[in-house]
Amino acid sequence: MTFKDSLRKEDKRKAPFDVSADFVVYENIGSDLMGYYSRFPCKLESCCLCYVVRGNLKATINLGTFNIVANDFVVLMPGGFLQIHEMSDDTLISFEGYSSSFLKKINFWKIFAPIMQYVIKSPVFSLDTDMGNFYRDSFSIMTRVSKFDPSFMTHSIAQSALVVAIDMLSNAISHNMVKGASLKNSSRDQTIVGEFVQLALENYRSEHKISFYAHEASLTLSHFCNVISKTTGMTAQQIIMNLIIMDAKTQLINTDYPVQAIAHTLGFTSPTTFNRYFKTYTGMTPQEYRNSIDN
Repeated sequence: MTFKDSLRKEDKRKAPFDVSADFVVYENIGSDLMGYYSRFPCKLESCCLCYVVRGNLKATINLGTFNIVANDFVVLMPGGFLQIHEMSDDTLISFEGYSSSFLKKINFWKIFAPIMQYVIKSPVFSLDTDMGNFYRDSFSIMTRVSKFDPSFMTHSIAQSALVVAIDMLSNAISHNMVKGASLKNSSRDQTIVGEFVQLALENYRSEHKISFYAHEASLTLSHFCNVISKTTGMTAQQIIMNLIIMDAKTQLINTDYPVQAIAHTLGFTSPTTFNRYFKTYTGMTPQEYRNSIDN
């Protein structure tokens, strides 16, 4: 199965990014295939782990824009957003993808809890040389296994591969093998952040108020907001806003839905309120944003 074949068989301009098998792995993906979603932002339904073997690229992940270079490890969470803006011709990436249907079968958010706070701050991790080599070797081994016999890639092997990849990154952070990351927060704070991110990705379209998430976490509003801000460096409201705005941008670019319909999908009862909200955070109305892309 090729990289393109592993994606959902849908209209790629309107479809979210997902993979059709529980688990797919590729050792060497070049710039020609990585440019597949470069023309517009796409919403991610799968979880993707990427190691940059060589080259460099510039990408927006959720609402942050990152310059990604060789030996960087990128964690793309389901429910997030991705757009590649620039990429050098020599870019080579190793890739693991876990489908949305597979993620529903495992305790995905518990697996990710140890690194959740770091992924929210930045999904791009700069590894030292030794750690980068470990990841490259692991991608290489899994690719060879997959090519040997695709049926060998069972559900349990896919889950084990995900656990190993995340545990390796968590251990790398704790041993200072990742630049700019350190373990400073309690496991309880990490759990709260992980549960909040999961709830936010599932409910941001209908629940905009932070009080809803604090209640679900069985915490006072002030304590909840303090934990999220201290652990992630962002307010809970900023995280919800990021999801709403990027979802709006994705729909404005990738669909022909009227602005009023998009507003409704995002939980706004009035198009006027949605227009005001969108302009506050982007500096232009939804229609102006759509027109700027078309032009």
